[in-house]
Amino acid sequence: MGSRLVSNREARADIDRPPAAPDYFVERDGVRFAGMHLLLDMWGAAHLSNQEVIGEALARAAGAAGADLLQLHLHTFTESGGISGVALLAESHISIHTWPERGFAAVDIFMCGACDPGDALPVLKDIFKPRDFRVTEQRRGLSRVTGGWFTETLYPGYGQSIEIIDTLVQEMTDYQDLAIYQTPALGRVLVLDGIVQTAEVDEFYYHEMIAHLPILAHGDARRVLIIGGGDGGTLREVLKHPRIEHVSLVEIDSRVVELSRRHLPGLSAGAFEDPRARLVIADGAEFVAGTDERFDVMIIDSTDPVGPSLALFDDPFYGNCAQLLGECGILIRQAGVPFFQKEEYVAAYRKLGRVFADCAFALVAVPTYCGGHMALAWASNDPENKQRPATAIAARFRAAAIETRYYNPEIHVSAFALPAFMKAALA
Repeated sequence: MGSRLVSNREARADIDRPPAAPDYFVERDGVRFAGMHLLLDMWGAAHLSNQEVIGEALARAAGAAGADLLQLHLHTFTESGGISGVALLAESHISIHTWPERGFAAVDIFMCGACDPGDALPVLKDIFKPRDFRVTEQRRGLSRVTGGWFTETLYPGYGQSIEIIDTLVQEMTDYQDLAIYQTPALGRVLVLDGIVQTAEVDEFYYHEMIAHLPILAHGDARRVLIIGGGDGGTLREVLKHPRIEHVSLVEIDSRVVELSRRHLPGLSAGAFEDPRARLVIADGAEFVAGTDERFDVMIIDSTDPVGPSLALFDDPFYGNCAQLLGECGILIRQAGVPFFQKEEYVAAYRKLGRVFADCAFALVAVPTYCGGHMALAWASNDPENKQRPATAIAARFRAAAIETRYYNPEIHVSAFALPAFMKAALA
């Protein structure tokens, strides 16, 4: 290899050039990012009005994660006994707010650099002893990933990793962190707040089941309401039915719709342009509380009960939904993965049972939904809806003349068969 002469001017420039600023980003699994952000919900927790215990918990959690505690500040609200506190760290913060009257605490942990906030979780769990412990994880500062792996950790101690070719979108909308990744195994993947929502290669498992189960069970559905579902996959499947006259899709986050149409056009496949479809950008809970429209089928295609979807799991929402459905109307919604989310599907069953005469679950196994079968909660005032024989469903399926890749009449009937552990939990 030949040598290159360096001029005095170049040498002088090297001497005068200021040293490079230190880079505090970290790299894990081939991905560079600023730090890890954990959002922790604790239900049935202890010591939520005890300032001394909470202060000790924040300090010990910081130490367990390898962070440097700079300052600790706690404030007790005398009216409720709730406490707000923050541990200021050299690496960022741990904050907490408690609702002792509800047995609930919300914890926010962000740490940059080499600290691992996940090491703080066992400390918090040991001190507060919550009945339910739910963690959402987000890597911050992912301006653009061009290689490496995305890791979803929806459940403590268990997750899945997906290889990434490119990051098509990474932005914080008004409601949530939204990413769309290009992957070699799953095509394009939509991720909200660090949780996989849908993937191109297997989206049809979920979208076909949540749409065709209620419509074909009803038999004469004309008007459908979809809450959530801004990616358009459920809307696409509903509009395959020629008898459907009108579909309202109510999505709180307009960016989910805009970016899905741009980067995941195959999911909606032109459904938003169908004259039978109406897109409403609004809060789904507020919509059902304020509308006087009536529907034959309601599909709640929302994220898990965190962030903007929380109100879609409450008693008032289900009561309002019941008012909008006809006598033979059907409500269906995603209710989590039963193996990991027992409290979620049991709560859905109890709450829906307070306003509907007949409640049940159907199961669908979606490969990219980490943890096994997904439960679809089913509610109606007509028990016959879920008991249609396969021959009746098959006749309706043939009459609709729709094409599917997962759903068929035999799967329709068998989907309502539940494993013993679910039956026991619902007894």
